[in-house]
Amino acid sequence: MPPFSRRAALGAGAFALLAAPPLSRAQSAQPAWSPTGPVRLVNGFAPGGSPDILARAMAPHAQAALGQPFTVENRPGAGGSIGARYAAQQPADGHVIFLAAVSAVIGPYMSPNAGYRIEEFRPVSLLTITPIVLVVRQDFPAQTIQEFHQVVKGSQGRFTYASAGSGTPHQLAAELYSMKTGTQMTHVPFRGSAPALTELRAGRVDMTFVDLASAMGQIRQGGLKALAVTTGRRIPALPDLPTVAESVLPDFEAYTWVMWWVPAATPDPVVRRLNQVALGALNQPDVLGRVNEFGFLLEGTDIPRAEAHVKGETEKWSGLIRARGLKFEDG
Repeated sequence: MPPFSRRAALGAGAFALLAAPPLSRAQSAQPAWSPTGPVRLVNGFAPGGSPDILARAMAPHAQAALGQPFTVENRPGAGGSIGARYAAQQPADGHVIFLAAVSAVIGPYMSPNAGYRIEEFRPVSLLTITPIVLVVRQDFPAQTIQEFHQVVKGSQGRFTYASAGSGTPHQLAAELYSMKTGTQMTHVPFRGSAPALTELRAGRVDMTFVDLASAMGQIRQGGLKALAVTTGRRIPALPDLPTVAESVLPDFEAYTWVMWWVPAATPDPVVRRLNQVALGALNQPDVLGRVNEFGFLLEGTDIPRAEAHVKGETEKWSGLIRARGLKFEDG
């Protein structure tokens, strides 16, 4: 599924209107669902990360649309699995939404103790994509992604790559690169992107694949040497930065994303209403401003496209995890 369907206008600084698909006549005749109490958006990570930034920008608009308090509830731990496990066990009535990131499809394959299955949820909307960028230490012996590719292929495994932790999309992007090139790199996991980037700037690790939102400021200020982006196309925030796919590995693509999920038994009218609320919140100027500020790529999909996205991501990353024998580790 191509991930760049709605972005040309946004890349030029314009704001595109997002709209939910039209309802059928039978659907239109049904009364719109409304919550009867507060709605909680459960985030499996600590405040301040990419999903949390987007969630808190959207929350006031979701609250206005639903007519009930709408709060972001952080339940961090175990790579997001604690929050996912909790959300899956909540009543399927629209009052608890799970703020799913790509880690939500990774978790059950990285650990038999994740405590939830992807099938326990149904997607509401794919909200945004966050590009991942390849950055290297300042004295790394390559100035371009093409040079990097040649150096790493001939390195016989002597280079290290940092990540924000085992099972993160940053590790999986590096492992996908290794698998496609037949190279070996040593994984050095940290507890988040910030310490990984600190060690990279100090020259104690050679490279990292990191989400753009975490690295954007340092890239623009010259503190990090970015060589490529791992999305399928170049990104508006850094238009001169080439993609891995166009440069050395056709079809290479890895990125993080943010979605709304609800428990699988949630009724269709509730899911449709939440989809409309999500798209309406995304369309607000202040939310779009945050999207552009942090280099997110706007999606705002309907329900079928959200379902297709989860299916594709699950197949892709579960296959990589099995092929590479990956699992959660202390880091």
